Amino acid sequence: MPGAAGAATVLEEEREAALAALGRLVDGVPGDGSVPVVVVAPGTPLPAGPVRGPARASLAAAGVADAWVDPTWAAATRHDDRPVAGVAASVGLLALAGAGWAGPVEVLEVGGQGAAAARMAGAALARRGARVVVMDDPRLAAPAAVLDGLGLPGDDAEARAASPVRAGATSAVRWYDDGPAPSAGSGVSR
Repeated sequence: MPGAAGAATVLEEEREAALAALGRLVDGVPGDGSVPVVVVAPGTPLPAGPVRGPARASLAAAGVADAWVDPTWAAATRHDDRPVAGVAASVGLLALAGAGWAGPVEVLEVGGQGAAAARMAGAALARRGARVVVMDDPRLAAPAAVLDGLGLPGDDAEARAASPVRAGATSAVRWYDDGPAPSAGSGVSR
């Protein structure tokens, strides 16, 4: 997140790859909410199930004041009437804003309610034709269960991943869809 490291510029290649992938995710999506754009992220476990709905971004819980967030990305912080998303979901909201998305975004925070509830939430998103950004945490099963519910990667859908963003990197930008594969040599998957 620009601003999270003060004036320092860090992880620039990873950020650019992620923004390019997010830009592709929302490319052609009308900004009127008719096609849902949803950030799925680990959140506070609630016995009633996943937390869902519009939210505003804030990294304050991670010690980064909203005033430090890059102005391009800060559009996601300006919805004072909305509940504040958790840090992981806020990163997704901010990154979508950084990729140029100005339309509505729902947040689905999943935690300790169990894999079955998360899978059902993913299936509901699939039925709605949602574009989904998953902020994964390998320590938790719920984000992966949402992907299972979406059918990704699954029978008809195929997971695609780019090479590492830079030599020696342990991260790659991934996206899931059932469309044609990217052209050979493309640097970022969608």
